[in-house]
Amino acid sequence: MNLPKPTPPGGDALPFVVTGSSAASSAPTVAVIGDSVARDYAYYLGRRLGPHGVRVIDGALSGCPIGTLPFLSTIHDITKKLRGGDCPKLVKAKQNAIVTKYAPPVILWHSITEIWDIEGATGKVPSGSEEWSRKVMAQWDDTLARVGRGGAQVVVILPLWYERSAPHRLDVPGPSVEKLRDLYVRWAARHRGKVSIVDVAPLVCPTGPPCGPVNGIDFRPDTTHYDDPGGSRVADYLTAHVPALTRLDRAAKGSGA
Repeated sequence: MNLPKPTPPGGDALPFVVTGSSAASSAPTVAVIGDSVARDYAYYLGRRLGPHGVRVIDGALSGCPIGTLPFLSTIHDITKKLRGGDCPKLVKAKQNAIVTKYAPPVILWHSITEIWDIEGATGKVPSGSEEWSRKVMAQWDDTLARVGRGGAQVVVILPLWYERSAPHRLDVPGPSVEKLRDLYVRWAARHRGKVSIVDVAPLVCPTGPPCGPVNGIDFRPDTTHYDDPGGSRVADYLTAHVPALTRLDRAAKGSGA
């Protein structure tokens, strides 16, 4: 990855102002919540919007989902609890702190972590199953109630495909970003007026999976996280395609910030 994408010395448990963005408490504010890819979005949006007087808040937790379900990742045939099982309490505390301390009017949401199985009381809830779908959407409802209680506009950035989530079909068992994308679309439709969706695939992966370089730009060298110059282009794309970000950007420019 393009490092450093700075995290405070004390770690990422508390929300923080992203490097490059405005630190003024009076600045128009956008928060980004979710996983390590959400952190990439926060970092590049801070670089894109910060010079125009916008404050970007990092509300992400690397390796955690967007809510409090106990997921079990399976990588290289090793199954384990995310962050040693600490994600539920970390997620709840950080998201509550975002609303209490910063009251952002716009919250960007990205999480691909829900592709994994869920740890259940009597065994795993398989990823892609009907029970998995019900539990994940209920988790998202809970998260939306927590982060949206101040009236924030929530925008979900659909997750992109990556190498650990094959196959790319809805009718095949197992972890699948395609199923997760479909679930996000269906969930957002239940919350029309509170939740909107933006898809960066037309820019980053225009021909669909497997994603590769586009016009010579390798947006995600590790197939998951952004690097320069792709990350900067994605920030430009989001600013142009998310009306709430466009308005923040224009308002900040107009104020002479």
